[in-house]
Amino acid sequence: MEDVVNSAQDQIQILEQKLRLKEVQMNSIQEIGKRLSSELNLDRLLIIIMDEVTRLMNAERSTFYIVDSERGELWSKIAQKAEITEIRLPVGKGIAGNVAKTGATINIPDAYKDSRFSPETDKKTGYRTRSILCMPIFEPQRNQKQTPNIIGVLQILNKKDGAFTSADEDMLNSLASQVAIAIINSRLYSEIEKKAAEIQLLFDIEKEITQAYDAHELLGLLINKITDTIDVQAGLIALTEDSRIKEVVSRNIAINQNDDSAEILQDEMVSDVLRSGEIQNLHQQHGVTDNISIFQSKFGIEINDILALPLRSEGQIIGFLILINKNKKDDFFRREDELLVESISRQISRTIEQFQLRDQKVKADRLAAIGNLMSNIVHDIRTPINNINGFVDLLKDESDPELKDEFSGIIRNQISLLTNMTKDILDFSKGKSTILPVKVPVDQLIKNFSKTFENEILKKGYKFISQCNVATMIYVDHDKIFRVFMNIMKNSLEAMSPGGVFSIIANDNGDMVEFLLSDSGKGIPVEIRGKLFESFVTSGKKEGTGLGLAIVKKVIDDHGGRIEVESETGVGTTFKIYINKYTN
Repeated sequence: MEDVVNSAQDQIQILEQKLRLKEVQMNSIQEIGKRLSSELNLDRLLIIIMDEVTRLMNAERSTFYIVDSERGELWSKIAQKAEITEIRLPVGKGIAGNVAKTGATINIPDAYKDSRFSPETDKKTGYRTRSILCMPIFEPQRNQKQTPNIIGVLQILNKKDGAFTSADEDMLNSLASQVAIAIINSRLYSEIEKKAAEIQLLFDIEKEITQAYDAHELLGLLINKITDTIDVQAGLIALTEDSRIKEVVSRNIAINQNDDSAEILQDEMVSDVLRSGEIQNLHQQHGVTDNISIFQSKFGIEINDILALPLRSEGQIIGFLILINKNKKDDFFRREDELLVESISRQISRTIEQFQLRDQKVKADRLAAIGNLMSNIVHDIRTPINNINGFVDLLKDESDPELKDEFSGIIRNQISLLTNMTKDILDFSKGKSTILPVKVPVDQLIKNFSKTFENEILKKGYKFISQCNVATMIYVDHDKIFRVFMNIMKNSLEAMSPGGVFSIIANDNGDMVEFLLSDSGKGIPVEIRGKLFESFVTSGKKEGTGLGLAIVKKVIDDHGGRIEVESETGVGTTFKIYINKYTN
């Protein structure tokens, strides 16, 4: 009877030990589940999986392999506690490769007695593998009718207290679904991050068009943005026209557009892209060096993978994009990269189209501006030319030596004015500022202006008034201030009908001299009064370009003065110019 009781107590103790072990295991499984659900980064996730599984299974180390179905490989970035940091092996090779191929769990009590075991890793690391438990991780099923894909393989080495048991298999199997969900979540998170980066890239490309000055700068911005986002070693983007490269920009490739363009077009891969209009994705193991000898040899790049595709506009191939070598070790251009780059290429093509349209408009605007500038020059020189003609006629019939000298001086001044006038306009168009100030008596400036233009004004049927109410000097560039007065006078005459009055009056205004240039014309339209001194602003003048008053404003600004305008519709306009008095 006592033996029966002792036997029962022993069995109870064994069951209690098993129960406690199960509780520990279940708590460990729950803890693993929590940790797996809180981590989305794949690299850190793999470390968590290996650490927790190794501890739970009372093993020495673990390796988690991700199945790369596109490449037909298994890879692990980290083999736990091993000296190597990355393992790659084909599906079907080795224990893990066999599990990935068949989907069946393998439990080996003695690795070196199993023909499927490869001791190569042991030889590299000096580690001795004894027992192995290797299990597939299946993708969570969305449809019961479909066979789930194997997304990973978990391999555990060397149980510390013997070989792995069927109970160990059951425990590991209970973890497999949690591991699978964690990996899928990590992949989804990674895909979301990639999509966000892709959207940002497309947005940035759209934005680049507003920052680029010319096509070369645009291509440079694009290739830098693309290579950074896709994380590649080097890249090249080119525009073609009439079987030649019109523009080419590279990243981490030393290319001279004039010297290297023809050779690039001779490259077999580039020729295939331009001829077929299809994407080319070449790998080292598929004879990539045979297809890209020019890039490999001429530009000194060791190429493992290369992706090339055409750029299109309105159905025509307008260029090509080439990306070389993923920066990530042993990575390659996948189908998802092809889809992304194809999307980018469409965006690039649209961006180039927009840029070319903008460039064409800019060129057209520049030509129009040049035309306006030339028109303004021709229009402006008429006044001094007419003055020269008039005084030449007077000089021809004049016998008084003093008047001859006076007329000759006016003619010389008008010729000088013509020379300076053209230079002023060109300087203005280039944003230059060149004034040569000297001391000028105000009354002499008014007198010179009156002598030069009074006869012309009167001949055209207008009245002219000049008056100087200040006895002082100003420090100015005489010719440029003269030109300011002339431009304002010209605008005033064009705003009046014959019989109108133009006046120029100089007044004392404290530390400044005030010049009032007035007309009795129709006034300045309200809609342009606020932008009167901007380039190419004009209103209703047959020959005006609107450049004259912009030059007037710049000359006054260069002298440290200011200009104001008062205008009343149907009454007239007065320009007020303020110049500092000369002080010793």
